[in-house]
Amino acid sequence: MNALHFAAIFSLLSAPVLADEVWESDMGQIVYEAEEGGAAIFSFTNVDAYPAKLIIPGLAGNYSNRSSHDAYWIGQGAGACTAFMSHGNAPASSQWGRAQVVFDGPAFPTSLTVVLGFCLDEPNIVLRGE
Repeated sequence: MNALHFAAIFSLLSAPVLADEVWESDMGQIVYEAEEGGAAIFSFTNVDAYPAKLIIPGLAGNYSNRSSHDAYWIGQGAGACTAFMSHGNAPASSQWGRAQVVFDGPAFPTSLTVVLGFCLDEPNIVLRGE
């Protein structure tokens, strides 16, 4: 095997696979699902027990320089927001809000804290992911 093949294999092994990033919270798993347009997309179960997506602009591909990131979330089920929001091909929802994602350390793997707010309210609901 030449050095180029070895380097290619090593680079594949050194970066985390998205599905490898899974955190356990009191509400279930928080899973790094995808990357779209520079944003990381996490799935989680919201505090009202409905599935939701967390969209974190600017986090896609960042596995070694993480800190505190502004985000937003969109859930399923009945919501109280006066406007509807959608992401991708999912139907528009009135269950959404602002969020803050704070990683404990700068590099994969690390625990995190997700702070959620409903609609445009200041985030104040804490989900801890270990």
